Amino acid sequence: MEAEASSLIVDDDGVVISTRCDQCRVMYSERNPPGEPPCSECYVDVMLENVEALQIFNIVQDQFIMGMGGPVAINHMAIHSAMALYSVKDRKSCFRKVLTLANRKIKEINSKND
Repeated sequence: MEAEASSLIVDDDGVVISTRCDQCRVMYSERNPPGEPPCSECYVDVMLENVEALQIFNIVQDQFIMGMGGPVAINHMAIHSAMALYSVKDRKSCFRKVLTLANRKIKEINSKND
């Protein structure tokens, strides 16, 4: 998840479109014969504007709020505390990005539980 989170492709409004990892998985699945992408060997560059959000997410990624079927949200106070501790300047933007990362992780975890 860490590398995948760093490869988010977002539009100008900050909405996640996909990740380079998603695109690679599709490319390998459409090969003849289909193959598995070399995820363990892949290195994804972190875009400079995503570094802080990825660092904060890595700190708070164990702060999920759990429901009966798995995680349902991430603790917002943990995010705000980590941003204050690490003196994040643009907290609003960082907060949105961390929530995006958390929601992707929640979907990933819950899809494995289905």
